[in-house]
Order: sequence, then structure tokens, then C-alpha cells
Amino acid sequence: MLSDRARTAGFLDLVRQTVRPGDVVADIGTGTGILAMAAARAGATHVYAIEAGPIAQVTRELFRANGVLDRITLIRNWSTRVRLPRAVDVVVSELIGNDPLAERVFGITRDAIRRFLKPGGRLLPSGLRILGQPLQLPDEEIRRRMFRQEAVDSWTAWYGLDFGPLAGVTHVDGSFDYVNPRRMRNWKPLSEPVVLADMDFRTWDRPWIRTRKTSVATSRGRLDGVVVFFELMAGQRPFLSTRPVTVKKDNHWLSPLYIFDEAETVRPGEPLTVSYEYQLRTGQSFCAVGRRR
Repeated sequence: MLSDRARTAGFLDLVRQTVRPGDVVADIGTGTGILAMAAARAGATHVYAIEAGPIAQVTRELFRANGVLDRITLIRNWSTRVRLPRAVDVVVSELIGNDPLAERVFGITRDAIRRFLKPGGRLLPSGLRILGQPLQLPDEEIRRRMFRQEAVDSWTAWYGLDFGPLAGVTHVDGSFDYVNPRRMRNWKPLSEPVVLADMDFRTWDRPWIRTRKTSVATSRGRLDGVVVFFELMAGQRPFLSTRPVTVKKDNHWLSPLYIFDEAETVRPGEPLTVSYEYQLRTGQSFCAVGRRR
């Protein structure tokens, strides 16, 4: 993630804009401690850096090497299992996964708001938007996901079993993949992105997302699938996005790509219904697009 310069620079800028001299800060899932150190350098009098992973073995030495060890307390545990000695002015976290809610960011952040943050305190990020965009995949991407004859022949030779019947399968029902959105930047979009969820971490209180939104086809094409991406929010403005046409080349996030078993042709002006479901407790998601008739 440190190599994802756009991601890290976006968070560092937000920390510098938000943390005020004299603040007490909690950094949830501090990792290498880069956001905790940014908070200390922005004027925080103290930072509680919480990390349960093995990277915490060297995080303290990073604090020492950068001259901020006297202002940062490293707590090696899960944030939901610790108590802080005092309430904080700012809670910072970067718990966003490829499927943006998969790392329990919602539950962990809500717990930190309830137990750590002062009334009226500041939260980074404050929420996220989940968006979907119908796509036509390049022909090569479709072929990669088919049971091609050369692949079937190889499997038969390798394993001593006859995989011949697979050669007639052209689609796998409900195919799903994670793809770097940078690779999708030249894939053909069939409509503008549609907002599937707009989550404010302070106020969102549902354990699921279940929505159907209408989009309008902007070009003619084969409706092969839909990509799901996110925007991280600072108040009312996004400060980081994994939208394929804007993502930088060093982006580390992958985007969920849902590929349909039967592709349909859509035409400009045709209404499309984008359905999305996500269970926060199980981490299971589903997305589909249908033509409104």
C-alpha cells in the first residue's frame, strides 16, 4: 500500500488538513504507522496507534526513527478489544478492501465512534460511496474466461482425465473476478456510473445494502457485466476513488467485476436497472444489471 502513492498521498493530505495542534488522535489499523506519524507532525499532542497484525513488530522502530515515539502509543491489539485512557478528537482509519466493506470497516469504525471519539470529533474517512458501471468487456477478456480448446487439451494431458465436454461451455453462470481498475480504463462503459450506496459512517445503521437504481445507456454495446468501485469521502467531497478512468497506475486496489452468463445488446437511451446487495455481517455481495422493459 505504501507503493500506492495516490492512495497514501490522499490520506496524508487529509490528515494534514484535519488534525489541529493539540488534538488527540486514534489511528485504527495503523500498519507501518504512516498516518499516525502524519498526525503527530500535524500537531497532535498524542496519537494512539492501534495494530493487531505482525507489522506492529517494527512499527515502534519506525516511530523512533522518525522522532515521534514520545507522542505515539502503539497498542498491539484489535481496536474493538481495547480501551483508550481518554477520548480523542480525531479517528483515522484505512480499512478499505478490494470489496470496500470486506474488512469490517463499517463495524470497526462505528465502534471507534462510539467508544473513542469525542462528541463533535472528526472522522477520516467520514464515509464511502459504492458505485456500479455497466460494461462491455473486450473480446480477449471474454475469451480468457471461457473453456478454450487449448486449455482443455492441456488439463486432459496434465491430469489424465477427459475434460472435453468443457470445450462447449461458452459462459460460466455468475462469473466473478477481482480486476485492477487500471486495466479497465479503456473498456467500453455502457452508462454513467450509478451510486449504489452512500454511507455516512456516523449515521448508517443497517446491517445490509439492498438497492436497485436506474441508469440510462449512453452507447450501444454488449452488456457483459458491471464493475463496482468506491469513493472515500471527507464530508461531502470524495478524496480518493477507484473509478477505472481516474485511477492511477500504482493503484493497489482491485475492483469486483460481475460477469453475466448471457450478454444482451443495449442501445443509447435504454433504461438499465442496476441491482446491488451486500451483507455487512457475512461480507457477501451481488450485483446485476437488467434492461427495463
